Formats: sequence, structure tokens, C-alpha cells
Amino acid sequence: MIAMPDDHTYTMTLDLSALRHLGIGLYSSMPAVMSEAVANAWDADASQVDIDITEDVITIQDDGYGMTVNDVNEKYLRVGYERRKKEGGTTRDGRQAMGRKGIGKLSLFAIANTVTIYSAKDGEQHGFEMRVKDIEDAIGSEEVYHPKPVPVEFNLARGTRIALSDLEHKSYAAPLRKRLARRFSIIGEIEKFTVRVNGNEVGVKDRGYCENLQYVWVFGDEPGHIIQKTNGAKVFRKEVEIKLDGQAVPLRGWVGTVHSTGQLKDTDTGDNMNKIAVMVRGKAAQEDILGEFSQSGVYSSYIVGEVYADFLDENGEGEDVITTSRQRIKEDSSGYMALKEAVREALLIIEKKWNEMRDDDGDKRAREIPQVREWYDNLSGDHKRMAKSLFGRINRMPVGGASDRNRLLIGGVLAFESLRLRDMLDRLSDVDIANVGMLRDVFLQLDDLEASSYYQTTKSRLAVIDKLIEIADNSPIEKVVQEHLFNHLWLLDPSWERMQGTEHVETTVRKAFEALEAKRQGDRESRLDIKYTTTAGKHVIIELKRPSVVVSTGELMAQVERYRTEVEEIMQREGRPTEPVEFVCVVGKKPRDWGTPSGRSRSEASLAAYSARIVMYDELIRNAQEAYKDYTERQKTVSRVYNLITSIEESDKESIRPSVNSGH
Repeated sequence: MIAMPDDHTYTMTLDLSALRHLGIGLYSSMPAVMSEAVANAWDADASQVDIDITEDVITIQDDGYGMTVNDVNEKYLRVGYERRKKEGGTTRDGRQAMGRKGIGKLSLFAIANTVTIYSAKDGEQHGFEMRVKDIEDAIGSEEVYHPKPVPVEFNLARGTRIALSDLEHKSYAAPLRKRLARRFSIIGEIEKFTVRVNGNEVGVKDRGYCENLQYVWVFGDEPGHIIQKTNGAKVFRKEVEIKLDGQAVPLRGWVGTVHSTGQLKDTDTGDNMNKIAVMVRGKAAQEDILGEFSQSGVYSSYIVGEVYADFLDENGEGEDVITTSRQRIKEDSSGYMALKEAVREALLIIEKKWNEMRDDDGDKRAREIPQVREWYDNLSGDHKRMAKSLFGRINRMPVGGASDRNRLLIGGVLAFESLRLRDMLDRLSDVDIANVGMLRDVFLQLDDLEASSYYQTTKSRLAVIDKLIEIADNSPIEKVVQEHLFNHLWLLDPSWERMQGTEHVETTVRKAFEALEAKRQGDRESRLDIKYTTTAGKHVIIELKRPSVVVSTGELMAQVERYRTEVEEIMQREGRPTEPVEFVCVVGKKPRDWGTPSGRSRSEASLAAYSARIVMYDELIRNAQEAYKDYTERQKTVSRVYNLITSIEESDKESIRPSVNSGH
């Protein structure tokens, strides 16, 4: 018979290396670590916490009840001290305690290699130092680590002071202030809990979105700390129930929408604030629940908010539904699933109302521009109704700000006019030929729209030309032409555009040219490149010469003849022998035989016989610029839609900037 082992045969031990995993492993950012320090100060019934950041040291000091040496040993240095079971779910002064598992203090080692703690309570002052290296040296040699006592060199009447040194990375005050403001709902006058970073008090405004809120939906209790800091946002109050274990409790919190999606991008911290945080006992237990939903509505990209879910951590007994790092809620807990369903219902309410209000605001704001209002007033019946819907939809689109929305408005007006004209043209077959008035109106509006559309194209092309000139002033001009000319054939001829469906021919010709150039002998430095494309119903060969190279018309004609022979052979094989071919020679220096006007005339005539022409680099840009500018100046006086577009572009951005209840 085998004897049973006694009760001490098996032993579980906790290696000190667990400190490293629990401290550094669970916390990855400075704000998360500072949040734990602030939470500890709250649990100590502090009324004020001061965080001071320098290049070498971070100090956190609170005026809470502090700790005696016995408190430090029995509570602070006891990893896994279960505060709720030992002391209950409330603090001495009746606050809802945040701490639970007793490991948050270890987070300090995630950002500092040396942690020095001073504390004072009941007239007793003391201090001790913990160093990561000393802890690591103790691992394996003994089961107990003894922090080093240090003298208190300043007067600390009450509270705790923590000094972090040998920092892992630099810290910055401004981003920390913002992130702390977003992680706590109990900071401020309402809860009599002040947090300062480098002497600057952390407040609701530090969140960075309150003054940009346009609409706010309040669920349950009044979140006064948010409403009071908005710039007059419109507030709606709704009731939604959380169905939890057969009982219904009200959803508490708020969800707001901003004027434009760009207002939810924090340029200082790089944070995306498009989130709904889950707050438990005044601290963010999960930074976002909005991401749990597959939102198809545009409205969701405008949202920011908080829901208060203290019921997830009501009394500290039973299951702990918050993860060890205290930064996320366990997804499979019944309480979290019930909260998600309630938030889903709230979002459906918000989506419907938001769409209605943004449509109304979009219509109102668009028509504040006089020319847009005049255009709208001249519409009739269904067209007016559809234009109003267009304004609303544009106002709902997730764009950065008013200027982006105005560009959408321009595109919307052009598209609207185009579709409206199609509707009129579809009805032309039903118009009596004697109804000259209607025919005239259709033709005039069609010309008007085409002129305005071409103006938009022309304007963008002028911008390309201006950019080329700017670049050319600072770099060799051949680089500019080489990079842009082939992709912008309209620089050579405003009527030229790339043709579709010719890729096979282009590939065949290019391969032939490559073979031709492989056999070609001569000065490779004398030329820049050959390009081939199909455009405007013809084949175009572009010969680019370096600006420093001087050639003669005869030399160019010899090259053109060689290229023509190659292309004609290819076209013959492709079954397209009659398609025209044109040659453009782009040069920087005048040909040698252009010394006199008659010499240039004879040169141009000779090249024309070969369907070829010479274009100078400087003339190329100058002529294109003048041609397009001349066109735009003439169109300014004739295009009604052009005037409408210009009025949108030039409207005073300050006058159309969103007011507190606007849709921009």
C-alpha cells in the first residue's frame, strides 16, 4: 500500500520575476501608468494630485491619507493585495474605490528603473527606494526583496510622493494632460478632485473635443462636466434600458457629434478621438466600445462619448469582469454584452436624428451663399427637392472642414446640372419643333455647363503649368519635361488626350523602338528620350532633346524618317496602315539653320511635309499657359455656372464657418 503524501509535499512559489511581467508587461504607455498613479491617489481620498515632469525625473504627489511603514508593508508592497475584500468597495471618505487587484502600483516600473516613495501619516514620515536592477539581482537568490530606506529631505505633512528616475523614455506634459482628461470622469470641481501637470490643472477642456460638439445625446444622469464646456451644443435627452439578469437599469452617459470629422483628430498626441469610452467608477475601463459595432452610417465617424458602467464593478465581490491591466472589459461577460445591446439601441436613435438635422443644416448653410440661393430659387418642383437633398447629403459626408465641403458642393452642383440637362435632353424628342423657346433654353444651358466644366479642367491644368514653372526655376528643365510632358500631352496640344484601348499597339511600337535603339550607333548624350502614345485619333512620336544640344533640321528629319518607317511597318502588320502619325521634336536650343526668319520658315515647311514640328522648351510652357489663361478670362463673362462655382470658392470662409448649431 502506497502512503499518501502529507499536506506539505507540494509547494507553489511566486518568482520575483512576476513583478517584471505584471509591471512592464501589462502597461505600455506613459498615460496608462500615470492613470494608475492618479487612481491610487483617488483611493487615498486625495483632493489634489500634482504631476511634475522634467527631462530626468517625474514626481507624483498627493495629499491623501498617506501610509505608515506598516501600511506600506501590509498593503502597498503586498503584490495582489485585494483592497475590496479587505477594506470594502468604498474609501474612508465614501468614494467608489478604483483599485482592486493590487498590481497597478507595479506599472511604475514600465517607465522608470528607479522608484522612490515618500509617505506621511499620523505624524510619521518615511521613504524607500526600489530599483529594477536590485529586484532582478534578488530573483533566484531569495524569496523576499527589501527596498532600500531613504531619508525624507523635505517636509511632507500628509500624503504620498513618488519620484520616478532612470526613465525609459522622455515624457511630455501637454499630451499627458489631454490623455488624463479623457481617462477620468471624476477630475474637477464636481468630485472635488484636482489633478495638475506641471502646475496646469487638468480639466474637461483638455479633452480637445468639447467645444467642437454640435449635438449631444444624454442618457440617464446629467453629465454636467461635459455640457457646461460645449460651445452651446444642442442637447437631447433619451432613455435607454440595459437588460441585465432579468432586470432593467438605465443606460448612463452621453454621446456627442462634432461639426467635422477632422475635429476628432488630435494633432498633438496623434490620437483618434472617434470613440465611446466605457467608464467604471470614474476611470476608463475600456477606451472604446464604438469599434464593437459594424457601423455603415456616416454619422459614426463624427461620434465621441462616454458610457458609465459602474454596475460592471458594483461591489468588488464575485467575478471581476475587467482585465488584469484594467484597460479592457472581458467581452464574454453578461454585463458587457448587455451594455453593448443598450449602446446599439442608443446609436440607432442618434443616427436617425443626426441625419435629419445635418440635412436641414446643410440646406440652410448652402443657401447662405447668395449665388447658391439664387441658383436654388430658379429650380422648380422635383429639382428643388432633389437639390435640397443634395445639400444635406454633402453636409453629412465625412470631410475635414468647410473648404473641403465647399469643394464637394461645387462638384455636386456640376453633377446636378449635368443630370438635369440629361433629363431635358431626353425630353427633346417630345418637344414640338415650333417650340423654339424651350430648344433655345436647353442649348444655352448645355453650352453654359460645358463651358463651366471646361473651365474647371483648364484651372487644374494651369495649376500644373505653374508648378512646372516653379520646379523649372530650381532644376534642369529637361527633368521637368521628361517627368511631365508624356503624362500631360495637352501641353503640346490642348486637344490631345490619351486614347483608351490602344495598349497593344503602344506596347508593340515601344518594343520596336527599343530594338531600333539597341542597334543605333552615335552620341547617346545628344538625346534624352523617345516617347510614343496614341491620342486624338493619331499616333504621336515625341523626341525629347536635351536643352544643351544643338541640332539641325536635317538631323531631325533623318530621325523622323527612321521612326516613320518603323511605325508604318508596325501599322501594316497590325492592319491599320492608314492611321496618321505625327512627330514632335522638343528642343532647348534653336536648330542651327534657324538663324534667320526665312531659315526657320523653310525648316518648319520641310518638317511639315513629314508631319513633324519643333517645339521649344520655353515656348511649350509659355504658349500653353497663355492659351489656357486666355480661355478662362473669356469664360468668366459668359458662364452662369462658372459664376456660381466661383462664388462658392471665394465665399468668405469666416461667414460660412459653422456656428454652434451649423452642419459644417
